[in-house]
Amino acid sequence: MSFIIFVGVNCKGKMLSNSSKYTVKAIIYIVNNSSSEHKLLVRDIAKETNVPKPYLSKLLQLLTSKEFLSSTKGPHGGVYLSEKQLKASLLDIIIETEGKDKLSQCAINFDYCNTQNPCPIHHYIVKAKEDLRKSFKSITLLDLREKAVLKKLI
Repeated sequence: MSFIIFVGVNCKGKMLSNSSKYTVKAIIYIVNNSSSEHKLLVRDIAKETNVPKPYLSKLLQLLTSKEFLSSTKGPHGGVYLSEKQLKASLLDIIIETEGKDKLSQCAINFDYCNTQNPCPIHHYIVKAKEDLRKSFKSITLLDLREKAVLKKLI
C-alpha cells in the first residue's frame, strides 16, 4: 500500500520525474532491441516508446556523456549498450537522470526531513522507500533484457 502512495513523489509531488520514467522506458527498449551490430536511431526509440523525440534525445545524450550508453555517428550510427553497460543498475540510471538520489529524499520533499528530524509521514514510508531503492539497485540492465515479458510493456 505505501508503495502506491509514494512511488510517484519529487519537488512537484513525484518520487520519479517524467525524465526518469522516459529514460527507463527508453532503456528497456534499447536493451531489448539493440546491439553493437544493430544500433537504434533516437527517432525510432521515441516512436516505439511514445516519448517526445527532442526530450528523449537530451536524455540519451546525458546517458551517453556519462558512459551509460554507447553511440556512434554516421550512416550505420545509433545507440546501443555494451556488455559493460548492461551491468549498470536501474538505480544508477535513475540517479544520473535525476541528478541526485531522490529515493533517499523526503517523499513529500521537506528539506529538513531525515532520520533524526523526520517529517510526519517519514516513519510510515521509510521502509517502503528503502525497499524500492534496493529493488532498483538490484535490477541491472541485463536483467531487463532477460525478462522477455518487458518487451510487451513498451
